[in-house]
Amino acid sequence: MKNKQYFQWRYVVLFLSVFCFNFLSVNSYAGYASQTKDSLTAEKVRPGPVDRQLKIFKYAQSTQCNNDGIPLKKMAEELRAAGIAFTCAQRAYDGMAYPAVCGGATGEINVFRIYATDLPLARRLGYVPVSTLPEYQDRPCGEAKVFKYDGSTQCNNDGIPVKVMAQELVSSGVDVICAQKASDGMMYPAVCGGGTGAINVYLIHQENVPDAEALGFSSVNELPQYQDTPCQ
Repeated sequence: MKNKQYFQWRYVVLFLSVFCFNFLSVNSYAGYASQTKDSLTAEKVRPGPVDRQLKIFKYAQSTQCNNDGIPLKKMAEELRAAGIAFTCAQRAYDGMAYPAVCGGATGEINVFRIYATDLPLARRLGYVPVSTLPEYQDRPCGEAKVFKYDGSTQCNNDGIPVKVMAQELVSSGVDVICAQKASDGMMYPAVCGGGTGAINVYLIHQENVPDAEALGFSSVNELPQYQDTPCQ
């Protein structure tokens, strides 16, 4: 009788051991599966690294009293040929002071906003970040604004009105979003009949920039001293 009861207890203990083991195994697996699922879900929703942008430059090699230097468009072609994409291009100054002497340096630079991943390749072409220029003053770059000199002269009430010049663009199929009178930002000798630096500026769609350039307009980003103001 005792042996029978002993064997019965052994079966009960064995049954409970197997039950507990299976219960713990199922719960452990469920927990692991849940963690794995959460991990995979987090992996899916986690955003990838954002490719930040920065501005690089190269000296335009222009000299005082001379209409020289490497044009912004030429350097832009150099970057495109190397496979470097840029989201903005502009003419600017390094911010340094230079002695006023014909033939001396101007400090003009061509600035491009590129993706950080392209910086090593841009460095091999001689470009460096504008952050290396301690006196560089950054300015907005990107809007599709084009301009043309209005032809006005000092001491005379002349020059082409903004609205009249706008018709030149509209007649060629270029939509003018807004127009404004502005200055190229350069200094001009005070002399009657001399230039004023007055320009007519037009905000257009980016895709229409080549059409405007074909009409003789240029991007305001090519003016190193231009100070942009809201266009309404």
